[in-house]
Amino acid sequence: MSLKGVGKLMNKITAIRFTKARGKRVNVFLDGRFAFSLEAEVAIKEGLQVGQELSTSHIEALARSDHFHRCLNAAARYLSYRPRSEFELKQRLYQRGFDGDCVEAVLAKLKEQGLVDDIAFAQFWKDNRESFSPRSQWLTKLE
Repeated sequence: MSLKGVGKLMNKITAIRFTKARGKRVNVFLDGRFAFSLEAEVAIKEGLQVGQELSTSHIEALARSDHFHRCLNAAARYLSYRPRSEFELKQRLYQRGFDGDCVEAVLAKLKEQGLVDDIAFAQFWKDNRESFSPRSQWLTKLE
């Protein structure tokens, strides 16, 4: 997220508008100028309001929170097609440009919720493989 127009110690929110392209993000204007965009969920969770003053450290915290939510949403979208192994999910998130700390935090949250489980994934893969492309046990073990 680029922070345009952010330089003072305290910046006042002058407007919060939904983006035109996707209604899931909001543009935040500080001191009358566009500063950054956030997931609408993050803006609501943080209680952002017009007239509120934001410090540079608060803006950076908002950026980290937005990055985490974007990473979490990307992971959820990828998991919506079929179960994935931790390795597959981690690889995909790195390919999408998310940093290591964020990816690890998202994986920890998904594991906590039971959405990423390598043992359950292996069982799913084995059952799926046996149903749609049967092979001998020996060949299945090799895969």
